[in-house]
Amino acid sequence: MNEIPFFGRPAAFALRVRQASAALYEQMDQCLQAHGLTLPAYATSLVQTLYHGGPQSVSALAERLGLSHQLASQRLRWLVKEGLVVIDDDPEDRRRRLVSLTSAGQTEGDKLQAFLPRLERAYSDLFNEIGMDLHTGMVDARAALLARPLLTRMQTETGMQAPQRSAG
Repeated sequence: MNEIPFFGRPAAFALRVRQASAALYEQMDQCLQAHGLTLPAYATSLVQTLYHGGPQSVSALAERLGLSHQLASQRLRWLVKEGLVVIDDDPEDRRRRLVSLTSAGQTEGDKLQAFLPRLERAYSDLFNEIGMDLHTGMVDARAALLARPLLTRMQTETGMQAPQRSAG
């Protein structure tokens, strides 16, 4: 079968990031289970944020983690269903709803604190093996993309103008 053009080159970077992300989440789920946690990998950042930051609104959590409100809500629904968080009206602002850990969520957060240093060492081992610190690279890449998006980079490099939308 013929190689698909650009799949082996930097043009497929987003695909490679998605593939690496899928492998990381799948393997992290296995690690979490092996260490007695019930959390799926995708929910660890929410629990970690609530564990250290206390009750917060869904909007605040989404913003802090760089998630859409819809995605944060979807992940929180799982945590509610599992009894790890509750969502209540904010006593100071009835328009807002606050998310907080339950006692089971606090226990899961305690386990997560013991797990994270081991995960960090595993990532350090990976980064040493491949000869690059992907964590710092991804943090820097996101900041650079936010400062100067791909479209701007393409326009700058080629002198290309942004496509005009028809008024029709």
